[in-house]
Amino acid sequence: MTQRSDRTARTSPDSLQEGVFEQNKKKSTLRVVLSTTLKISVTGGILFYLYQKGMLDFTRVRSVLKEPTIFFTVLLLAGFNTFLGVARWRILLESQGIHVKFFECLRLTMVGLFFNTALPGAVSGDVVKGYYVVRSQPKGSWRIRAFTTLLLDRILGLSGLIFVSFTAMLLNLSSVLETPSLKPLSGFITALWVGMALFFAFVLINTPLSRVVQRVLRKLPLGHLFARLFDAVKTYEKCRGRLLGGLGISILIHCISVTSIWILAQSLGGFESLRFSQMVFLVPIGLLVTAIPIAPAGLGTGHYAFYFLLGLVGPKNGADLYTAWVAFQLILSMIGGLFYIRYREKKVAHPVHS
Repeated sequence: MTQRSDRTARTSPDSLQEGVFEQNKKKSTLRVVLSTTLKISVTGGILFYLYQKGMLDFTRVRSVLKEPTIFFTVLLLAGFNTFLGVARWRILLESQGIHVKFFECLRLTMVGLFFNTALPGAVSGDVVKGYYVVRSQPKGSWRIRAFTTLLLDRILGLSGLIFVSFTAMLLNLSSVLETPSLKPLSGFITALWVGMALFFAFVLINTPLSRVVQRVLRKLPLGHLFARLFDAVKTYEKCRGRLLGGLGISILIHCISVTSIWILAQSLGGFESLRFSQMVFLVPIGLLVTAIPIAPAGLGTGHYAFYFLLGLVGPKNGADLYTAWVAFQLILSMIGGLFYIRYREKKVAHPVHS
């Protein structure tokens, strides 16, 4: 009798569920390990290839960072861009009726910068920043609204890159079209610009298509969540000026970034044949590539993107330029690490809603 009860206990539904859960957990862990190993291999392979071919020279980069004028100028510009990013995010929060103090937004942004160099992809820090801001909201639509601000903040950032590159292409269209290696890129960035324009038109203009999309979303699995997210995005239809203002800030941020990279290029040397207008066209495309979640801070992917894109018009040491640029991102991320350490010791501040 006792043996039967033991067998029954071992094959009870609860024990079976526990077994399935453990099995799924092991599979999930294995997938994460394999994915991480693959990403590390890709990143390491790209960096090793560039180094072996003489396309990556850390000695030259170190010499640039030792120049006080260049170092502090680029660092101040990078810091100013961080404050502009905070201002952009606050605009999006205010539009959703979520009022967060500037310093609180700054702390979360710095925490996000820290994780940008700890997790794959240039947008990974947004996930961590999103965790804190969404967790601080009451359950329900407020969490959807908070998540929407992060989504739109990232879209505005990418849209700013597209706008800067597309504008530079238009201002130098004859030169771009006369260069065979740049023609495919001109078509690529034009397609991105059209997609960006259609997105903003859809968000900012009330059309019958919006109602059709909402009905379709409600019929999908988890449709109520998608519908809430859609409603939160369409909230910006009532405050178009704020969203366009956020886009303007993004454009300013990326103009400053390109200027900083140009300063580093002049200090590094080897970019004399590269015109500033060409850099304004090509660098934003390279920064777009770093958003691909393969390695922290776009390591590897960013190096090869800069090497390839700038190599189309002459310079073959674009990887060195990206290394110099990443160095300043790492400095900001270390400062963000200090914010993260202090932030964990405090309770998450609950924003005021209206």
